[in-house]
Amino acid sequence: SRNWHQNEVLTIDFIVDGPVPGVGSAVHVTTPVAYAHIANTGYQGEVGLLSRNIKVQGAADDSNPIDPDTGSCTGNWHQGTNFLPCPNTYTTGFGGHIMVHSGGKGYVEGVELYRMGQTNILGRYPFHFHVLQNDCSDCYFKGNSIHQSYYRCISIHGTHNTTVSENVAYDVSGYCYYLEDGIEEDNTISFNLAAHIHPVSNIIADAGGGQTITPFSQSVDLILPADVTASGFYLTNLANFIIGNAASGGWAGYALPILHTPLGPHKDLNFRPGNRLTKVFDGNTAHSTGWWWTHAGAIYSGGSLYFTDTDPTLLEYNAGRDQSKGSRSPCLVDKCVTANNCGSYCYEGERAWFKLTNNKVFLTASPGLNSWSGRMEIIHFETHDVSLGLEALESGFAIHDLLVECRSGEEWVMPGNPYDTSADGFFWYDTGQEHIITSATFRNCGARANYDFYDSSPTRGCDTNSVNGCHSGSTVFGLLTHSDQFTPELMQATEGITYENCGRRFKLQDFVDQNAISTVSGRNQNWVDIDGTASGLNEPTLIGSGLSDAGHWWRVEDDVVEDPDGPLTFIRVNNGAERGLGHIRLWWKDQIHNTVGQSACFNGLKNCPAIGRIRHIGSLFDLSNDPTGGLPITANAEVAGLVGGFGWVLQLDDGPPKNLKIDQVEVDSSTPLVLAIPYPAGTSFFITAHAAYCSPTTTHSCTEHFSATESVAHVRHSQGNKYFYDPTTQMLFIRIIQFPQTYAGDNVYSPTAMWHLWDLDTLNTKSWDPRTHALDRFSFNNITLPTFAYGNYLQITADCVEGSISGYCATTPSYVEPQVCPSGYVQVSYDKCCVSPSSTDCYDPTAPPTTSPTESPTFGQFSNLVLNPGFEDGILSPWYANSGTIQIETTEKKSGTQSILCKDRTATWMAPQQSMIGRLEPNATYRISCWAKLKNVASDTLNVSLRIEDDNGPHYKGVSATINNNSWTYVEGDLTVDVTGTLTAVYLYAQGPAIGAEYWVDDFSAVLVP
Repeated sequence: SRNWHQNEVLTIDFIVDGPVPGVGSAVHVTTPVAYAHIANTGYQGEVGLLSRNIKVQGAADDSNPIDPDTGSCTGNWHQGTNFLPCPNTYTTGFGGHIMVHSGGKGYVEGVELYRMGQTNILGRYPFHFHVLQNDCSDCYFKGNSIHQSYYRCISIHGTHNTTVSENVAYDVSGYCYYLEDGIEEDNTISFNLAAHIHPVSNIIADAGGGQTITPFSQSVDLILPADVTASGFYLTNLANFIIGNAASGGWAGYALPILHTPLGPHKDLNFRPGNRLTKVFDGNTAHSTGWWWTHAGAIYSGGSLYFTDTDPTLLEYNAGRDQSKGSRSPCLVDKCVTANNCGSYCYEGERAWFKLTNNKVFLTASPGLNSWSGRMEIIHFETHDVSLGLEALESGFAIHDLLVECRSGEEWVMPGNPYDTSADGFFWYDTGQEHIITSATFRNCGARANYDFYDSSPTRGCDTNSVNGCHSGSTVFGLLTHSDQFTPELMQATEGITYENCGRRFKLQDFVDQNAISTVSGRNQNWVDIDGTASGLNEPTLIGSGLSDAGHWWRVEDDVVEDPDGPLTFIRVNNGAERGLGHIRLWWKDQIHNTVGQSACFNGLKNCPAIGRIRHIGSLFDLSNDPTGGLPITANAEVAGLVGGFGWVLQLDDGPPKNLKIDQVEVDSSTPLVLAIPYPAGTSFFITAHAAYCSPTTTHSCTEHFSATESVAHVRHSQGNKYFYDPTTQMLFIRIIQFPQTYAGDNVYSPTAMWHLWDLDTLNTKSWDPRTHALDRFSFNNITLPTFAYGNYLQITADCVEGSISGYCATTPSYVEPQVCPSGYVQVSYDKCCVSPSSTDCYDPTAPPTTSPTESPTFGQFSNLVLNPGFEDGILSPWYANSGTIQIETTEKKSGTQSILCKDRTATWMAPQQSMIGRLEPNATYRISCWAKLKNVASDTLNVSLRIEDDNGPHYKGVSATINNNSWTYVEGDLTVDVTGTLTAVYLYAQGPAIGAEYWVDDFSAVLVP
């Protein structure tokens, strides 16, 4: 800012070569320097030469602005002070300009440009490559100086492959090194200095602590509204070579604004600048910046520039977080070309990352780097004397080789008080993010006072002194916990974390009341500490919330470590056989869940009462041991917790839900997640898995119908399509697995579609789908986090008597704790039974039961082989009528929402039919069944049949039952596919009632008999 800085312009008096050994030369100036300019092992101030032998300058008598700042304006408070440039001043600067255009060539080196640029006049910059396309690829602007510029430094406009290198720019209004329209690519901008940068017309984006800033509109005094965040480098397109530059001062050092469309004469191109991938962004530095907003960042990937909806010629700039026009989605394919829609979704397998390498920032009153949107890989990023190491609100953010030195010991050279500025390392955000950090060092971060659990050194972290102190709430790692609306999934993992002389290491950051009333986000906090270096246990660790009203949800054994700083809970992975993290969302009544963010469970306003509880199964977690009853379930019924144990048990205050949808599943198949729910005796269940955006084919199915099995152990070791109702405990058990978004069965293990366990490395089998893996994920440096898919879900439909409260069973059975330990053992953890709490003689519950499926899927034995068995796909395929008519019915069904009606029958054999070739094996026996009900006659016989074709031609097998028009009848029997020679065809159909009889059928099943 012109109001406060420590830049100095000095005159060289003489130079002495080799004054002492190891020093090339000593520069002597004519006057003493006024300020200390630091050079240490972490960072150094820049020295730039402004004079050149050739000088181009604006007139001395009429170039300078005649409307200077009065110095009397104030704005938002920052670090204890609130000065502000007076807006709409410095508007009249009118210097010289140089433009290369109309097929011209420009080769400029060793030139001084002084009093150049014309404020708010487009195209009138000190130097300007103007719309030369690829016709100036050998052009350059290098080794020059620009100072006292009234409008920018150098503009690259509609021009590619030029070189701007080794220039010095100082005292500049507006963005300095400037990519004008967003289409400029393959230019080299290297080893340049931009220093002492000012907002155009002194209009600046001065903001408080929130994430949003009121947008700025184009005006006479602000031709480019983005100039309210004037910075050293304005990079509207990252497909350039940005190497070795230095930025000092400015709203940020490097502004990476987000453009969804180009500007100027290129605005109608089918092109999205914000998504163009980095060519090289390497070795750049920035400092003495980020003061005007707590989220600015020395490198700022944010701010959206766009034409307004009401006037397509008028620009508007939103400097803050803009989740609509300010989104980036780097992609390996150009969606503008392949989909003719630049905003098309970029799938896993197509995703790319903006790569920033070997960059350094220091003396920054906000994050070293902030990215509101756009996947990034940040490799070797170094920060010193910053408020926050970096800030990233994006799903899929990778960080490796990070150094955050929150305080170096040098004086905090910024306006205001350093103790009003945090010294934070990194913050995990509250929802929809996946971040992986590897090989990171945090030095001198976190508040010192009252935080000595990990380090008792008297110099640890920072104190609140006025020279180089920090805010008393500073922490190395922060986790946002103020929200009941936005809550964490499985989002964060670390490996190779080093703390050097740090104070507070962890903080659950609640901006409302500091966790006096806990929130859903606070209780669900979780973190994968791959090697235990973040927690300090130095062994694989899972980290969960330490808030007391989460009960024993995370405090699952005596061996957990209670961190007092967060508070957090550290759970040792190797204490159990299959430990991991899982996340689900529960949805059972629209009237409840639709209140989230509307009348309950807000983003900050604490009003989200518990309407149930979920806890780990076993007496260790009963009310005598955990009086809270477990983790509260609210209208925002998202749950993140430890999996691989005996399971979770859900109890709702209003009773067992008649219809429960489970979605947003994140869990690895190697760490089973079993869910139990009490239901009254006599309840029957219809449980299905549904894919999204799915049309069934022979190789890919859209639904899976769960079948009953004989024990909880069989559920746990199933492929995730079994359920068990225990009459002793009156409890339903299911295993929840993560399955692909767009199919519920594939042909990985069978020629036709089959459900099975998918893990995070299972490849996608849809050849026309761009996804590489079946399950969405974020993977970096051999660490993989699951990512839930939208639209697919599990559905539990419970057929019980409805009570006075709609949507719930009339009665809730008295709770009977499932017996998780065999005789002679006691439960010592959520996943373990031992002879005694201190014994190492423990029972292994992970061994599969003797009749369980084998570890690799064996389809048919535990899967329903009928495609679209309950007609819930909403289409008939692959069913068809062998004659007569079949149609989808919604008014009459056995379960789910649909059945089919068979009518227009002029023979008894006319029926619905499905080919089972490739799914039924020769000479194997299958339990064949369906449900049926007559429509227009009172009673008749239904035959569920197989037509088998082999070397001897067709023959038939069937099972019959009498059906009626009053209720649904179950028809079941075992049929063997007996084959002579080669099986050439096999069909399943349901026929038999008299000519003219109409009947419904539903819920077909064909399961291999062991």
